[in-house]
Amino acid sequence: MLNFNTGLRKISFSLLSIALGSSVLLTPLPALSQNQEVQKGDMKVTGSGKSTVELLPDSLGEKWRATGPPRALNSAEWIILPDADVYGEYGLQRLISRIYSDGTTKASIEIFEMSYASGAFGLFTFNRNSLSSNRQEFHAGRYLVSIAGERNDKPIDPILIESLKKQFASELGQLPFLPSHLPEQHKIAGSEKYLIGSASLARVKGFSDLKDVINFEGGVEAITADYQNGIGRMSLIIVEYHTPQTATEGLLRASRYFESLSPSEKERRIFKRVGNYVVQAINVNDHREAAGIVNQIKYNPKVYWEGQKLSDIPIAFRPPDPAAVEEATKTMKILIRSFYWIGAMLSVSILLGMVAGGFYFYWRRYRRRKLGLEDIFSDAGGSVRLNLNAYLLPPGESSVKQIGDGKQ
Repeated sequence: MLNFNTGLRKISFSLLSIALGSSVLLTPLPALSQNQEVQKGDMKVTGSGKSTVELLPDSLGEKWRATGPPRALNSAEWIILPDADVYGEYGLQRLISRIYSDGTTKASIEIFEMSYASGAFGLFTFNRNSLSSNRQEFHAGRYLVSIAGERNDKPIDPILIESLKKQFASELGQLPFLPSHLPEQHKIAGSEKYLIGSASLARVKGFSDLKDVINFEGGVEAITADYQNGIGRMSLIIVEYHTPQTATEGLLRASRYFESLSPSEKERRIFKRVGNYVVQAINVNDHREAAGIVNQIKYNPKVYWEGQKLSDIPIAFRPPDPAAVEEATKTMKILIRSFYWIGAMLSVSILLGMVAGGFYFYWRRYRRRKLGLEDIFSDAGGSVRLNLNAYLLPPGESSVKQIGDGKQ
């Protein structure tokens, strides 16, 4: 990949000195933001980000102290810088920088606030092979942190780096799924580059000629990596299209370009489609080994939505809210326990009723037997029964005796 960062730092130094009123920034880079900034005391904040002092506090570790206030580039300032289109593709919103000193040396720290975690990851992979010897970078959530030492011959203090990592330890985010589909066999560690636009693709050595072939509209993304192949170094790119229709269109565009190449150039390339992936390998020395690597690529789609909160995801694709799921689970457990104990108490009540009723029945029988009343019939619970069977009229008697005057 072209070392464009070095040129950027040389060209844009004077421009940033004017824009920020400071000449101590070591690596000025562009910032893209759609949010209007508001003032809160000495802190600049945006609607979606933390304040500059929260990101870069007055002290880091035990001995690193800030030499001045933090500086921020907004959307009106990054546009004049070279290579701004690359950083715009990755969704850069703000660049916050601050100078620190431990009393003997200085270090410049820059925080790249991106729209999404995938943008921070992509910019990290894009920059890492072109960093100067006195610079280190890491990504956390949607932030890319860059630390530059004052001297090229002196390594950066590990305590400063660890303090920064602790500062961003709570930042989380969904990383791209596509890089996990790169074959691991013979892959050169640290050679991966995650791309989401033609501007960044145009600066990747070996694949810059595809900048007008690959259409990145509709969320198309790509991942590149280098592999040991024979006695040389092979480069591989996987382009993911999110529908079969766009994949067919992308394959057609790539096929036309492939057919326009010379026979010798075709011999050093492998070109195929895997599901919604369009795969190309260039600088192939050992075709058999390269084909074995390419054949390890399997299409396994995974759909995810990026955002800073759940409402950023359309309702039709929104996963369950973890808090709502937890609350519903607790409510369900309470209902289950309630019905369980209600059923248990009903069962116990019925059982106790049967025991008490049986005990009372047999106790009364015992009492009647003891009092000699067992042979006296009573079908009315112990009440007196009027038996008129002995007072029936004799057979053939047809007269009826009337009691009273019959007016009642």
